[in-house]
Amino acid sequence: MNTRTRRRLAALTGATALAAGLLATVPGPAAADSGSWPATDGKLLYTVGGGSMNYINPDGSWWSQFYPTGNQGAWSADGSQIVFVNPYDDHIGTALSDGTQSLDLAMPSGSGWHPADPTFWFGGGDIVFTAAGRLRVTAADGTRAPKALFGTDVDGCDSKPSGAVNGMLAFVRTGTSCGAAGAPAVWVHNGRTGAFKKLADNAREPSISPDGQSVAFTRSVDGHKQLFSIRTDGTGLTQLTTDATDHNRPAWSPQGDRIAYDIYFTGSADTGPSGPQVWIHDLGTGTETRVPTVEGTDVAWQPIRNNAISRVWGADTYDTNIAASKWTWNKVGTSTPGLTNANSAVLISKSDSAYATTATSLGGKKRGPVLMTSGTALDSAVQTELKRTLPKGKTVYLIGGTKVLSSSVASKVTSLGYVAKRLYGTSRYSTSVAVAKAITSAPKYIFLATGTDYHNALAASSAAGSLGGSGTAVVLLTEGSTMTSSVYGYLDRFSPSTTKIITVGVDSESALARAYQARKMPHWPSSYRYYRVAGGTPQSNASRLAEFWWSLPSDAAVAASNSWRGGVSASSAMATYGPLLWTDPTSLPYDTKHYLMLMSSSLHHVAVFGGTSSVDASLIPKLGAAIGVGTHYVYTPYYKGLAPVSPTAQPLSGPTTGSTPSPNLAPLQVTATK
Repeated sequence: MNTRTRRRLAALTGATALAAGLLATVPGPAAADSGSWPATDGKLLYTVGGGSMNYINPDGSWWSQFYPTGNQGAWSADGSQIVFVNPYDDHIGTALSDGTQSLDLAMPSGSGWHPADPTFWFGGGDIVFTAAGRLRVTAADGTRAPKALFGTDVDGCDSKPSGAVNGMLAFVRTGTSCGAAGAPAVWVHNGRTGAFKKLADNAREPSISPDGQSVAFTRSVDGHKQLFSIRTDGTGLTQLTTDATDHNRPAWSPQGDRIAYDIYFTGSADTGPSGPQVWIHDLGTGTETRVPTVEGTDVAWQPIRNNAISRVWGADTYDTNIAASKWTWNKVGTSTPGLTNANSAVLISKSDSAYATTATSLGGKKRGPVLMTSGTALDSAVQTELKRTLPKGKTVYLIGGTKVLSSSVASKVTSLGYVAKRLYGTSRYSTSVAVAKAITSAPKYIFLATGTDYHNALAASSAAGSLGGSGTAVVLLTEGSTMTSSVYGYLDRFSPSTTKIITVGVDSESALARAYQARKMPHWPSSYRYYRVAGGTPQSNASRLAEFWWSLPSDAAVAASNSWRGGVSASSAMATYGPLLWTDPTSLPYDTKHYLMLMSSSLHHVAVFGGTSSVDASLIPKLGAAIGVGTHYVYTPYYKGLAPVSPTAQPLSGPTTGSTPSPNLAPLQVTATK
């Protein structure tokens, strides 16, 4: 592949790309699974007495207690998060690998569940656990209520799930129901195909290998539990241990060449006290090594895997806009992996932010780049990019009237062989209505954001555009805390009982309240519901919107909060891949950092838009640490949107589909009355 035309995702380390599941939040269309696991071996996590956990290096060189209190811990695919059971309230919790940023995943009220054995599945967005004899699945960020993983046609009495990034899930089944439980057997479930396969009878405690290709488990032989392994296709059954000891709860090393487990040691005056110990079995040599000082059970092995940070930029903010387009969209007539074929283009004035804020919502729906040009003429760089990315005969949308983009711009678009379609009104507010009408005649979501500041509107436009070609979300602009007639006239056409109204920022919420109380929407009922995103800063508004709109995205875009042009480039390039977040040029704001850390189990790539004068180089390691473990990230610069000529053995592949939005707006709901 020509490295000058490769786009996307910055490197994830190793000679092969990660399994497609690592770049998806839920099961879906998959690229080829990786044949190896590009990770290194990190810490061991184990349960000690009293329901708490400790970390330790495999050689015993360092240890520490894990907070908060929990047991039965498991690591996310990149080692950035831990999921565990809180034995005191029967909830599942997650926390960053250092124990901070903990999150409680409550069980359904009145369920009577006693959750056990949680495991991350796929790229880290899903958590599978056992409760009431069934496997349940929930979202790692708590945005989806737990539900049964399997349908009734395949129900059994299931327990001990162990998940892999390629969508394979190992578990124990002891019969067709818990009331008629039989002998335990290890099964695997393919989350992508829905297939089931029994791997081994008389088998317990499965642990699936990091690459999802093998399963370790225990089986009683001559009165002792021994370690076995078997491939997920049912071949290669191998007994690994033979000594007169019970081997419990195997855990693969991230590199797949060792297995940790625990035993109960019966001590004496000569050998020391009795208690649980953790040992490691080397698959290559067959040797057994004790982990020094450990007295615990339920061991889990941390994978240390590099996440990805990209920077997309050009010689200036306008060149960055062209770079963002090259980074995302194919050249006409080509099909480069990771790039998308454009079906349209959207033109905005590079000197007028007011008319640019809703462009990403249109670009996402119409599947094309958002390009900024001079208001009086079509810039030569934009002409070149249009010809590169868009087949002749396709539509180019012009946002704004002739005072924003002159008739000369439209004429040049037509002369290049495209259909020029102008969307405009008498103001930025009525123009936002025109853009909304071009997106859909039946919006499911209507975002309201002030048109006097670009931050909230661009974040909302990014969310609306994320729905892609099937988009039913639009963005309307308010005039600060008031609303123009074109906007409230448009709102009055739709019932708030079926169309969700989302206010982003306090100004748009005030505008909605004033218009409603003034009876500007006479067809609306005397009481209605809307959804409020109301942070104290643009950074908090963008982060809060992202939290409730995207369910655990694998990608996110970051732009400098003082650059509306950078925000347009970032949101349009990443419209169907993840949210737009704002950063200060030289420091990472708390709200942005908090969001990245909260999503770190699934978020494996952050794309920064703009050069170092826009987003300082010092922010790159801070972004890497927020989504992963310390300095474990790979940084790839895409100057002018092009891959480095010498990518230093970094796989430059990315998701073939973006992060599917999964709006969970219930926590934002507000009821208004006249």
